[in-house]
Amino acid sequence: MSRPLGLLRAGYPYLKTLGMRRVCNYPYDVAFGPDEKIYILCRTSGGAFIRVWTFDDAERLTDDLVQIGGYGTDDGQFQWPVQIITDCEGNIYVSDEATHKISKFAPDGEFVSRWGTEGNGKGEFTAPTGIAFDPEGNIVVADSGNSRIQKYTTDGKFVSEFGSEGDGDSELKNPWGIHVDELGDIYVADWGNDRIQRYSNEGELKMSLKGETPDGVCINRPTSVSVDLHGDIYTTDWNNDRVIVYDSTGRYVWKFAGDATLSRVARDYMMTNAYANRLREMTNLEEEKYFRSPTSVRVDNKFRICVADHHSYRLQVYQKESIELDENSIAPPMRNHSLTTV
Repeated sequence: MSRPLGLLRAGYPYLKTLGMRRVCNYPYDVAFGPDEKIYILCRTSGGAFIRVWTFDDAERLTDDLVQIGGYGTDDGQFQWPVQIITDCEGNIYVSDEATHKISKFAPDGEFVSRWGTEGNGKGEFTAPTGIAFDPEGNIVVADSGNSRIQKYTTDGKFVSEFGSEGDGDSELKNPWGIHVDELGDIYVADWGNDRIQRYSNEGELKMSLKGETPDGVCINRPTSVSVDLHGDIYTTDWNNDRVIVYDSTGRYVWKFAGDATLSRVARDYMMTNAYANRLREMTNLEEEKYFRSPTSVRVDNKFRICVADHHSYRLQVYQKESIELDENSIAPPMRNHSLTTV
């Protein structure tokens, strides 16, 4: 899919909430699978796993909810997982900043392999966080503890690296989330420097985005970054409890603060629990809708935006509504872009 000449963004309506605490306890990241499947990476103190769910939220609270992995240090287990991705064959990859490993699972959830060596040399990393595929099929890793970006083959062979620690233009400080777009550009949530960095596939800085919004509030500890097929950039502004959207040039477009309603599975649960219903009657429902420490934002090929609402144990889903513009529906660039009315 090629990017349009312009875009008429009609809005980002809220679609639904997915999950609840008994389904996705402290969701940390999300990946998309076949047949409307969602992989929810959950991480809490003493617990870590992948919950397999669907967009229609039709599963029920039973004792056999589908889960991949578990907490621990053995093969197929995690301690502090950060990001989850899937390849074109449906294999699942997870980074773990505590064990300094990348784990691979087959589409059916069976453990396949893991690799990684703690250190600061080439081919080593300390606390790997974000992972993403580049157009060549390599895995790009945010080596957070060493403040650099590294590339590996899918079986863990070192390919290349770039970046160094600092707050200079092209430097990084504890990079967190990462995304590679279809053009090969690498986007990094530069957590310690409160900005989004965009690099070429070879590691040359192309854009640095501090991201002040119209209310004067700047990004504060970004934890993830995603780019949709139009080139729009999404980041979770963790300390400000919001998600911000920019266009491909870094121009501010939109922000989300949360619009949650009860998920389908949560409603089913509430209808079997009279005590929980009484407590909800005593709750300020206005406050319930907002994000609480969102850790991840992901956009699928249908432009559905999934936000891991970490401290509220749920996903909030939005829909990007837009119309692609061609040369007949948008004027050429203007030197003075201010709008006037007659």
